[in-house]
Amino acid sequence: MERDTAGPTFTQTEVDESATIVHVRGELDIDSADALRDALERAEETVGTILRLDASGVTFLDSTALGVILASAQRMQERGARFELVCTSPSIRRILDMTLISRTVHLLP
Repeated sequence: MERDTAGPTFTQTEVDESATIVHVRGELDIDSADALRDALERAEETVGTILRLDASGVTFLDSTALGVILASAQRMQERGARFELVCTSPSIRRILDMTLISRTVHLLP
């Protein structure tokens, strides 16, 4: 299988003063971990009570990206906010279930 070398794309949407959504498309791996971290940290600066990472367009997720997601979720939890992760890929969802990420991250749907 050929991998996308262009890197993921990120867009941020403010739902209202309480919620921010970061949409990501592409592969999240060691090469894109810094870009993911930057996108989440920018969103954390403006978020109210909910930060949602819409990863429904993610085609690949490795442990480095998972660590970045968990770190952001933990920072949100420490400030009393909620981190939500939208994941529609069955294979990525299986990884999230096996790693017990649901203890820190609210998985949607």
